[in-house]
Amino acid sequence: MTITVKDLIGRARVLAGTAGIKREVTSPQISRPELAQWSTYRDMGGSMLHLTPVQASHLCALPVKERVRLAREIMKKKPAGIVLSGGTVCREFLDAAEAASIPVLRSGNIPGMERILAERLVPRVGLHGVLVQVFGIGTLIIGVSAIGKSEAALDLVLRGHKLAADDVVMLERSEGGITGRPTDIGADLLEIRGLGVIDVKALYGDSATIDRCEVGLVVELEEWKKGVYYSLLGLRERRYKVLGANLPYLKLPVKPGRNMATLIEVAARNQMLKEKGVYTARELSRKLNKRLAR
Repeated sequence: MTITVKDLIGRARVLAGTAGIKREVTSPQISRPELAQWSTYRDMGGSMLHLTPVQASHLCALPVKERVRLAREIMKKKPAGIVLSGGTVCREFLDAAEAASIPVLRSGNIPGMERILAERLVPRVGLHGVLVQVFGIGTLIIGVSAIGKSEAALDLVLRGHKLAADDVVMLERSEGGITGRPTDIGADLLEIRGLGVIDVKALYGDSATIDRCEVGLVVELEEWKKGVYYSLLGLRERRYKVLGANLPYLKLPVKPGRNMATLIEVAARNQMLKEKGVYTARELSRKLNKRLAR
């Protein structure tokens, strides 16, 4: 989706560079560079830059020649636009922006601009499943309809874990990885066949839900198939690709008598160990190979 500086203006005042208000913004994040280290920053084409009142004052306090030089250096990075959240800005800076047709806005609603950019530009996808934060790890439970995803999530909530989303999980790509959240109307709700839709927060309190969490593990529930080989050691590290990220992934066969919530808890704890560099299956394999080599 295309978004321009003009889409971000709202109630902001345009101080200079009006000819460039249709410049396209391609970065979902507003950059906050330090003027004192400006030469170390790369090209910022397509980004919105935020100059704080302190930075604007610093610029105005520089000698005239230094102001002109720094202003031109900033414009050479070709940002989509520049937003000031307060203070006064020197004439040389505005002249440089006007000459480069780079809009300079004054606005106190930086969070509002960031929200618009995130809504329009952050890569996202909706995935059928349930997201539960288990021991601090966002665990995405997927599988065919009626396999028991929501029931497993309810059991996890009863054990003290937090529900993030049910039915449709909205996944977004961020610098930290993949973040999951519910749809606008699905927050705190869990659909259980036979019971219908239940409000987890109303039933179990605020501590039973979470607004969003980073996905650290994908668990797929699959009906147990006779004759299919299921790994006993787990030496092979499998991955689930979504939005360009490769997430840790495992498949759990569902069978009467198997407690899926317990298995998911163990999977989350085991993933925590792996993140610390502890791979139980590999260690066992190493010991076996060492014993056989004697």
